[in-house]
Amino acid sequence: MISMEFLYPCCCRFALLLACIGSAAQAQQPATLTAARQAMESKQYAAAEKLYRQALVAAPTSAPVLADLALSLQMQGRSADAIRYYTQALKIGYVPETFALLAEEKCRMGDLDDVKPMLARIFREERKNLRVLSAVAPCYLEIDEPVESAFVYLALAESREYPEDLRLIELAKSYIRSGQLFAGKLSKAPGSEPFLAALRDAPSAGSAGARAAFPLAAKTSPYFQADLSWADAEARWEKHPQDTALLYLLSVLSAEEGMRQIELCDERFPGSPYLEQFHADVLADQGHGDEAVAEYEQLLREHPDLSDLRYSLGLLREQREEWPAAAEAFRQQLAAYPTDERAAAHLSKCMVQMEQYAEVKDFLEPRMATEHPPQWTSLILAEAEEKLGKLDAAMHTLVAAEHEANPDKLVHYRLVHLYTLAGRTADAKREYALFQAAQKK
Repeated sequence: MISMEFLYPCCCRFALLLACIGSAAQAQQPATLTAARQAMESKQYAAAEKLYRQALVAAPTSAPVLADLALSLQMQGRSADAIRYYTQALKIGYVPETFALLAEEKCRMGDLDDVKPMLARIFREERKNLRVLSAVAPCYLEIDEPVESAFVYLALAESREYPEDLRLIELAKSYIRSGQLFAGKLSKAPGSEPFLAALRDAPSAGSAGARAAFPLAAKTSPYFQADLSWADAEARWEKHPQDTALLYLLSVLSAEEGMRQIELCDERFPGSPYLEQFHADVLADQGHGDEAVAEYEQLLREHPDLSDLRYSLGLLREQREEWPAAAEAFRQQLAAYPTDERAAAHLSKCMVQMEQYAEVKDFLEPRMATEHPPQWTSLILAEAEEKLGKLDAAMHTLVAAEHEANPDKLVHYRLVHLYTLAGRTADAKREYALFQAAQKK
């Protein structure tokens, strides 16, 4: 399913905003910080960045100022810089809100290996912190943890900031994905065939068909109870994960709860753009790509204020390998939001697919002219340089990336490839050792 990237609502970041920037009041420049906070609240993020940088000169080890600077960069779409400053702030001291914003940004940029343990910690330690949960909620489906995702969205029912129609749709998606997870486990469980048969009959027989094997389940398991809620059934399954009947029960309840959330959203929020995008994504998943694209284009006409719709349309086009159309969608996103690194990264990948290597090089070189270029920029630029026959330039690009903090393991992998092509066997062996070490982390 297409990720609902535009569903990372800015209101959720602003719920964290006061927690982050309010803590900076103890720094040495209260007037500067007050002006920076006012700039953030009026969405003048570039102006806020300048003010936070001024404050940082006077207090270079202030974790609150570092976190607030990171937030101003994040709100401009400058992911790599935001991640760097959030990381610096957290090295000075752990703050759950800062940790959540770092996890969110890593998730948005697709750094899922790094974000998985971060999200696990948040789920363990911050289940009651709604501000933290609101920032990272979409990430649990991104890392394929639908059960945790469902619990997060159930908790967000208490939030006054999180849009309720969005919550219902994301909860529905979490239940549906949970049902797929439990059904997959059920298919491998002993004695599951009668239960699987009931699930197979459900599309024609409805919910009653899916529940047809409940009497058998009650006979075969002392833990089965037809009237359990989804959460209670999941808690019981955690204690008895090998119980086939509980897997069957959770498969049924997950599907039922998913449909119930969609119906609630349709009833309470007719015309919700989140519901409409969900319908478009379902069409795409069912192979009706043209209809899905048409729905996205209609959403763009009806809801031009939703900032990431063009980006989401680009992702849909990209999945269909419609590279020129995808590239155009990402260009439109960049025209509206020039600092959106996600759109820039996907546009670059589309250009590589279209073998526009010189254009990729021209597009990315200005983005490399920063103190700490994003690693995705280095990786794609090096690929374009290699395709243009400029092996030395490609190696130089990746060696520079290698010297950045926490280099992506793909940097080492790509250098193995380039050094091998250049006949530099010793260098290739060294990079391979570094790649293997990075994989073990």
